[in-house]
Order: sequence, then structure tokens, then C-alpha cells
Amino acid sequence: GDLVGALSMQDADRLKFVLGMDITVLTNMMISGQYITDRNLDYLDNANEYTTDYATMHLSNGFNKAIEDKQFYSLFFSKPFGDSGQNRWNNIYMFEEGDGNWNRFDVSWGLSDNVEGTFELNNYWGEHNTQFGQLKAASNIQTGIKYSF
Repeated sequence: GDLVGALSMQDADRLKFVLGMDITVLTNMMISGQYITDRNLDYLDNANEYTTDYATMHLSNGFNKAIEDKQFYSLFFSKPFGDSGQNRWNNIYMFEEGDGNWNRFDVSWGLSDNVEGTFELNNYWGEHNTQFGQLKAASNIQTGIKYSF
């Protein structure tokens, strides 16, 4: 087929917004929930043309058709720990409409006034035609040391 003629980039207007709520419980543990939406105001879906999902479009999935209104949901926890609260753990989980998932857990330790140790675990999974699901092979563990001067 005529791949070059079949695909064309078009300017599109989008409406994106986030609604969220934060609460503090159990002595300094913050919990945050968010609803995130991305609406394509110039969405097309007719016999000759359709809008593709630019985050997952690929030859192997037939140029994945976009969703006009894509939703994400997140839940975030954060809590200091240690004698003076100088250490902190965080966990965020995000769900993407279409069964894409991402979870990140991280911990930081104040080793001294200038040195901080960090550990982070990122895990992606779900339907491979979603933004997060396609990143499954990019799941990773990171460690580090930060020095401030």
C-alpha cells in the first residue's frame, strides 16, 4: 500500500485536565488520588480516516485507533520515617484506560546533611497497545547517591 500517502500528521486541539484530592493521615502520611483525562477535540473515526493513538501507533498493531477520551487514574502515598523524619518512602500507582499499569516505589535515606541514598523500582505492565503496557521491557531498578553542596 501507499504508507506515506496513508499517514499524515494533523494539528489537533486537545483538552487535558486533572482533578485530585490530597489527605494526610497516620501522622504525616500523604495520600493523593487523581483523575486525569485527555480529550482529542479533533478526533476522527469515519470510513476513510481515523485518529491513531500516537503513543502506541505501530505497524504491528494496524496503527492502533485512538480513544477520543482517554482516562488515567493515580493513587500516591508518601511518608517520612526515621528519628527526625529525614527519610521518606513514596509509592505511585497509575492505571491507564485500556489496561495499562505503572507502579513506582522509591525510598530515600538522609545519610548525612549532604548525602542522600536512593532506591527506586519502576514496574510497567498490561495491554501492550497502551502507553504503559508497551513499556513492560523498560521496567527497572535504580539506586543512587546524591551529594549536595
